[in-house]
Amino acid sequence: MAAISSVDPSSRAKAPEDHADPAFATTLAHGLDVLAAFRNRTGSLSNADLALHTGLSRPTVSRLSYTLEQLGYLKRDAKGRFELGLGVLAAAYPVLSALKVRQVARPLIREFAAYTGGTVSIAMPFGLDFIYVETVRTTDAVAHLPDVGFTGTLATTAVGRALLSLFTTEEQAAYVADVKAERPEEADYVQTRMLPDIELCKERGFAVSLGEWRREIFGVAAPLYRTPSGDCLSVNCGIPSFRFSAEQIERECGPRILGLARSIRSLVANG
Repeated sequence: MAAISSVDPSSRAKAPEDHADPAFATTLAHGLDVLAAFRNRTGSLSNADLALHTGLSRPTVSRLSYTLEQLGYLKRDAKGRFELGLGVLAAAYPVLSALKVRQVARPLIREFAAYTGGTVSIAMPFGLDFIYVETVRTTDAVAHLPDVGFTGTLATTAVGRALLSLFTTEEQAAYVADVKAERPEEADYVQTRMLPDIELCKERGFAVSLGEWRREIFGVAAPLYRTPSGDCLSVNCGIPSFRFSAEQIERECGPRILGLARSIRSLVANG
């Protein structure tokens, strides 16, 4: 099956100029859009690039990038282009340090990464996307090497199916409505393929994606749990398609990642 092209996450949450909520800080939202333009990208961006990725005017982007640079969230390279600054990392630290599952699960997911030759991650929902909060791999011999902070669409991924299997009926309906409104190109796929696969994940405890997101990557994932505050977590593995057949992913890797999820849940519960 041909993969659905990945949607630029930086376009996920644009705030319209005429936002109806008087409490909504549009300028702040635009500044965050500028930072979001760097997601999953390597290298620097100019003000022209940022304007293109955000849909904001050049003067607006120039003011925002200058301010973000002064606050340490952006920095300039030797060519005067912008890169993310250490302020972003400092802001993220409290979030990551509070997720104790990262430290607890690391030895177990390292073992699974060694077994598959792939990349094992713990993910959480982020709007219509997922975001990795922990990632372990044992080899760099594959083209796809995500890391902590990597985002991707929920719609075509095993990790998306696993996370959405933890959603309530109301949350799932809201997700489908948001897809129709914000990413209509994914709506038919979500309705006809993803929703049935979410139900299958609930039945057997794991989900697969056989090259739907990236042709060269087979995905297998299992839901973990919801935190007391309601956040959903799942564990997934991206496996180079040459390492396992589709049948082996279903028959071998699926049950094994279900066992991994159970072991992680037990460690967290007893920790």
